[in-house]
Amino acid sequence: MEPPPFSLQGDHDTLRVPRSGPFRIAGQSPGSEGAQEDPSRASGNHSPRAPLAPETLVLGLDLPICRSAVVYSGQPDCPRPGFPSPSGSGMVPLNRVEAERFLLQEAKVPSSVIDIILASRRPSTVRIYNSTWASFSSWCQRARVNPLSASILDVLLFLREGFAAGLSPNTLRRQAAAISTVLTCGSASSISRHPVVQQFLRGAANLRPPPVHRFPTWDLNKVLSALTASPFEPLRDVSLRFLSFKVSFLVAITSARRISELAALSSRRDLCVFHQDRVVLRLDPSFIPKINSPFHRSQELVLPNFCPSPQHPLERSWHTLDVRRALKIYLRRTSSFRKTEALFVSYQPASIGAKASAPMLGRWIRATISTAYQRQSLPVPHHVTAHSTRSAATSAAWATQASWEEICRAAAWSSISPFIRHYRVDSFASADAAFGRRVLQTVHST
Repeated sequence: MEPPPFSLQGDHDTLRVPRSGPFRIAGQSPGSEGAQEDPSRASGNHSPRAPLAPETLVLGLDLPICRSAVVYSGQPDCPRPGFPSPSGSGMVPLNRVEAERFLLQEAKVPSSVIDIILASRRPSTVRIYNSTWASFSSWCQRARVNPLSASILDVLLFLREGFAAGLSPNTLRRQAAAISTVLTCGSASSISRHPVVQQFLRGAANLRPPPVHRFPTWDLNKVLSALTASPFEPLRDVSLRFLSFKVSFLVAITSARRISELAALSSRRDLCVFHQDRVVLRLDPSFIPKINSPFHRSQELVLPNFCPSPQHPLERSWHTLDVRRALKIYLRRTSSFRKTEALFVSYQPASIGAKASAPMLGRWIRATISTAYQRQSLPVPHHVTAHSTRSAATSAAWATQASWEEICRAAAWSSISPFIRHYRVDSFASADAAFGRRVLQTVHST
């Protein structure tokens, strides 16, 4: 039986998209899909209805997920670019957002409502989901399946190909979520909640268990020690490259914030306020944090000074790690070529003065750690990530008797749970070792 049409209101004319057979992805030439003829057309059957499920597939895994299968209701002479046309070319959009918009339009959802629905995801999530949908559309073209009429079985085959290529279970789970935004558009259920898909993802996790990341793989003390000397000092004379490296690292390590939040900091006077003993940084009001709640949007970055009045050589060395001092010098040295209000700007000649993106800041932080190790003739650690500064900062604060309230406030955590789950691995390991050491210490009492 053919699945009922997708609808958010009463009966209406719908557009029927054949599940398989000739179709074309937007932007590709008609000849790129191959010369293979649709078996149903060769037999004289031109019905656009989806094929019936084989009797062996009792779960209906090969039935289309999307309930919006369609007779095009537009004007015959005005086909929509990128969508199935009256001539039966079956052109499907590569862009996930446009595919989602198309299905919502076919469900008679007003454009003003669609715009709000499509704004529900952060730009970074949209980019990731768009990339996944493009990959899925390309896979569907090779399998001669219309992406908008794909079945659970098609999704499983796509995920299996990714698993065979070495993708992690977490990546496969993200891909299922991305595809679900289109194929279950308007439905209460998600592809990733389908029992067979859940079993597949659990099986992938069992066959390829995710690695346990014991962050950080680098020593914070070694990096801080290197930042007190050349090529990171004297800060007023070093190159813009090493100035950017040092300042971005110090802000990351003293704030314990995500890289995306560091990229959203502003140099505006009301968002970057210098006090005598600290500097207060606030996020750009237009920025949408990973967790979009009043708590996370209102969190300030309060970065203190460090040894502001050094008296002896050791204190003078420590003062070079003063993040307030470093930020003041950075803003002064970049003021002449700034093209944006963003706090961090590019030093590269081709984009000098433009806003430094989150990936660029991540590269700066990783380069800072690598340079610090190289300058001390130490082997550079493997698998260094910019995100590991959150682990290094919070773990170091905990080791110096900082309260969990202080740690949560600095890292913008609403509870201590993330720190316990992800970052205190080394602390727990030390506690385990301490227990064994106390057992062995009984030798002294005998």
